[in-house]
Amino acid sequence: MDFNSDSDNDSDYDPFTAYHSEDEICSETDEHEAPFTIHGYATGTESEYYDIGSPLIECRYCKAMMWYQERMHKSTHSANPKFMMCCGNGKVELPLLRQPPEPLATLLFDHENNVSRKFQQHIRLYNMMFAFTSPGARLDNRFNNGRGPPILRIQGQTCHRIGSMLPPQGQKPKFAQLYIYDTENEVENRMHHLRNKENIDPLVVNQLSSMLYEFNPHAKIFQMARHWLNSGEPQNLKLRLISNRSTDGRVYNQPTVSEVAALVVGDIDTTEMRDIIMQTRGGGLQRINELHAAYMAYQYPLIFPYGEDGYRPDVAHRDLPVNENSIRNRLTIREWLAFRIQTRSKEAKTLLSSRRLFQQFLVDGYTMLESEKLEWLRKNQPKLRVSKYNSLHEEGDQSQAPGLTIGKRVVLPSSFVGGRRFMDQLYYDGMAICSKVGFPDLFITFTCNPNWPEIQRVLGPLHLKPQDRPNIISRIFKIKFDQLLSDLTKKGVIGKVLACKLFSPFTLF
Repeated sequence: MDFNSDSDNDSDYDPFTAYHSEDEICSETDEHEAPFTIHGYATGTESEYYDIGSPLIECRYCKAMMWYQERMHKSTHSANPKFMMCCGNGKVELPLLRQPPEPLATLLFDHENNVSRKFQQHIRLYNMMFAFTSPGARLDNRFNNGRGPPILRIQGQTCHRIGSMLPPQGQKPKFAQLYIYDTENEVENRMHHLRNKENIDPLVVNQLSSMLYEFNPHAKIFQMARHWLNSGEPQNLKLRLISNRSTDGRVYNQPTVSEVAALVVGDIDTTEMRDIIMQTRGGGLQRINELHAAYMAYQYPLIFPYGEDGYRPDVAHRDLPVNENSIRNRLTIREWLAFRIQTRSKEAKTLLSSRRLFQQFLVDGYTMLESEKLEWLRKNQPKLRVSKYNSLHEEGDQSQAPGLTIGKRVVLPSSFVGGRRFMDQLYYDGMAICSKVGFPDLFITFTCNPNWPEIQRVLGPLHLKPQDRPNIISRIFKIKFDQLLSDLTKKGVIGKVLACKLFSPFTLF
């Protein structure tokens, strides 16, 4: 059977997963017989592990490696499955990431060298030394106490900030200022603010600095600004960080020096809304807009060593003109993130092999996604018909309160995951089910084991730990969770299910 054909012929044979017949899934036994086995969920001592196999299916459009169980239309067995998770079944088209330059390639993928292993362990520190922007979030390290895998957790609203080109008088340079100020002592300046300097190799810092000046267009523009400032000619020099790109984001994502920034002497009359104007000295910190093309490249220069563009709102879907007026054919942040974190044989694994830096990238991307959702909800309150909530949750009589103290309330609908109405809806649905069919008989907890063979097969050859690829953990857990839910609800292996709440936590009756 040809699994690379263009036809979508249905087949009863799953070539990548060993499915059992209905008799093997659930067999009737009396009290003296052995307990039955359900795809690895056993009620006794003997069990048969349900192995979902390896991600061997290649998406026909973006060439991402997927599991067969992640296909569209899971109710049918297709010889040529389609996938929505990676590229929306061909809707999303983005350029692939290039192989990283040296010495970054050796530091990331050489697992025998002690210097490389130490770099991989402390990659977040190295990235922070070369980042152009500072993260505006509070890091919570209370859970990294040595009793579990390291995790990245933040509190409050996150953002990226950038300051002036030169630090105030008497202060040390930070972040982007390190590319301009006192470059003769650049390695010492980059290591000055670190607490654990013993984990950082000065030779590696020097090599990475030379690499960025050679390949990264953002580092080159700051290097150009340094030469202008050292010449002493301009008196009022400003650096304009350009947001919009002239190239098509579906084909090109590696910008040139002239596209990322511009040096301007004197005042700047007109700029785009998301452009950043850096003064020579002073002006305070400025927030980088999440829709800025270099939002990710400024914060993660070791992930995007060529200064590749991040999310751009002006990118259209495949085979559609960029200047189309409709918004629904434009790339979203979720689609951009879903495309970037997939594994492809012909794409560089710089992002996927960055370990704890990859965790930070995922958290940063998730906050971008949530920010986009909240911004849409704030601008589309009339469409959500929030006027019916005007008389609800009022605290006393506010008729005499000053107008400035009342404020404007933004209502989050029940579709916003994690919101108050979302949690209330789960509770009300559960209580309605209990009032209709009675209280639940079982409380089932389903957890993920990082030592599952599927996880080890994917991460073992890459010398990665389960916490280094949380996206793989989530995908495998979702596949196994769906199989468990199917066994309980559709196949009725423990009896007929009268009601089921699919949201987590879910309740079976």
